[in-house]
Amino acid sequence: MYNLIRFIQKHHFVLLFLVLEVLCIVMLTSTQSFHRQKRINTTNDIVGRIYETGNDIGDYFRLGKINRELAEENAMLRRQLSVITDTTQPYQEYVNKDTIYEFIPARVVNSTVNRPNNYILIDKGRLDGIEKDMGVISTDGIVGIVADVSQHYASVMSLLHSYSTISVRFKNNEHLANLRWETTNYRYGIIDDIPTHLLLQKGDTIVTSSYSYIFPENLMAGTVMELIPSPSGTLNKAKIQFSTDFSTLKNVYVIHHTNKAELDSLLKNQAAL
Repeated sequence: MYNLIRFIQKHHFVLLFLVLEVLCIVMLTSTQSFHRQKRINTTNDIVGRIYETGNDIGDYFRLGKINRELAEENAMLRRQLSVITDTTQPYQEYVNKDTIYEFIPARVVNSTVNRPNNYILIDKGRLDGIEKDMGVISTDGIVGIVADVSQHYASVMSLLHSYSTISVRFKNNEHLANLRWETTNYRYGIIDDIPTHLLLQKGDTIVTSSYSYIFPENLMAGTVMELIPSPSGTLNKAKIQFSTDFSTLKNVYVIHHTNKAELDSLLKNQAAL
């Protein structure tokens, strides 16, 4: 207390000046509309910037939740888009509003692109309804097939695998083909056994075929980069660019075919004949 009194006695002129200065500013801004408005604007600007900064920080920490909500919404939209329609009926009337495909959103937690056999690890597993041999896609196109499943995670054999072969077709001429990877560059794949009479152009679209029950029909697989003529003049090849960029893959969708068990049973009985 003694030190406080000594401080006031020593600096009383400075303190008095500051008090009077503050009183003058308050009186000026209270009586003059221009200055009052300037004070209000300045205060609002400061408070607004504080709130804006707080919201930006909050939004940053909510990004994970927002991304999950968007993934769930995209999965719902994909289910709606895969509804079967009867094209013989006017106005595309629905024949069955229950699609045979369900889409489970998942996040990539680890992946490789530079090995002969590449895998992707996702954060959904058996408890989320994931099973082996389910197809996996991204917003850009097909990704791979589930190879192994644990309680909370699943391992996906991506298209970048020496054993990966996907049934596809050329969209412009409906010709079926098999897509594989040449284990050299994660952006490109190869299609073999293309008849010489088949005319292909750079940029031709390649989509999934109806012969695969792992993937829905007409999903993007890639585009033709160049035709590789056969030296013997028999069957050509084509170099294609995958529609999915595996080096930047973050979010995927696992495809559950609701009639898969029935199809597997029929195929097994057919093989036994």
